Amino acid sequence: MGVQSVESLSCWLQKATPSGSYLLLGLRSVQSLAQAYGGGVFRQALLSAIQERLRLCGVARSDMLVLDCAVLIGLSDCRLHSQFDKDLFLERCKAALCYEPVRCGTERILVNVVLAWVEASVDQPAYPPHLRSLASTIAFSELKSQDCEQTRQDMALATRFFAEMQDGKIALSFQPVVFVQDHDHVLYYEVLLRWDDAGTGFQSVSCAPVVQAIERLHVTERLDASVLWSVVQLLERYPDIHLACNISPLSLQLGPWWRLLIAVLGNAPQLASRLTLEITETACVFDHEAAAKLLCTLRGLGCKVAIDDIGAGFNTLELARQIRPHVIKIDKTLVHQARHRDGIAALNSWVQASCGISQYVIAEGIETEQDFRLSVDAGVHAVQGYFITSPCVQPPWEGAEPLSVRDSFNPTHTNFALNRYSLKDQEQR
Repeated sequence: MGVQSVESLSCWLQKATPSGSYLLLGLRSVQSLAQAYGGGVFRQALLSAIQERLRLCGVARSDMLVLDCAVLIGLSDCRLHSQFDKDLFLERCKAALCYEPVRCGTERILVNVVLAWVEASVDQPAYPPHLRSLASTIAFSELKSQDCEQTRQDMALATRFFAEMQDGKIALSFQPVVFVQDHDHVLYYEVLLRWDDAGTGFQSVSCAPVVQAIERLHVTERLDASVLWSVVQLLERYPDIHLACNISPLSLQLGPWWRLLIAVLGNAPQLASRLTLEITETACVFDHEAAAKLLCTLRGLGCKVAIDDIGAGFNTLELARQIRPHVIKIDKTLVHQARHRDGIAALNSWVQASCGISQYVIAEGIETEQDFRLSVDAGVHAVQGYFITSPCVQPPWEGAEPLSVRDSFNPTHTNFALNRYSLKDQEQR
């Protein structure tokens, strides 16, 4: 979806209906999915799913414009005035569209849509900035063409994973980050994921492979939102704990779910002050300006920001310089390479650079006494790893049963934190 598509949307809005509200639906990774599953068949299946599923949200098809990577639908009977109510509506629509895979012949395909509420009038034709923002988001998802077989493999894995998450079979695991001078002094617990995919138990099964597949498919927001809302509810339940959860750089663009979360945290500083967001280095930050603005907003609410895995893969050091995070985490590969003399200088260099940017520098992947000593000598403030404590699905403040991730797209449950803390916003309106 390029500039030409954005201009077509604006022109169509002015010509078709001089005044009204519209649902703008952008489609990510359409080209890759069409190549992997057949363009015509996929397109027809997707459009049928849009019409059928949005009807459940009270959106009946009236005026509709279908472009290459976007659909614009007139909302003739939908009148919402506050941004909060519009965001709730957009999230319900997204859940309806994305909760269940779209059936394309014998295949089941997860789709990711970017939704926006568009207002058009005679006095103010619709050409809002979020049209261009949506266009850039879609364009980024198409930058790197995926191999068809890789797309199908990723889709099979991700579809199975989200089905398991719907059934409560993705467990939350907790690993402490401790200060080097006192291992009993916990900075926070990082929330990790464990999936008993092979029936071997949650304890030793990492979700790293499926997270990588989810990122290649550009469906990270569902996972990140689900984990983050689950963590917010834990912070509400246990007022003395500090938790951190991973966020993919692909999710760092302000949208309805972020605005809803910001509304909740704005009314609950006691939650925000105990939440750390760890931005991973597993994918590229495609819009540094948007990412920095979002993270600065969250910091303004009291949240801590951590840049994870510094020194590995995609370099987020520039983002770190922009936002001055509370925490920088040194990737375990730098720690392990320092076991050999020629790797010590690199570890020391990254730690020194990070100390000039953040309040705390943490070394990850501490597996041996040597790892610990090398990290302390380099100047880190805190450490994390199996040498300290293994991740555990049974945290000390919880009962015997593992805690599972609640799927944020599940239309059958209402978000606890959203309901409780959004009441203040509603009372003020």
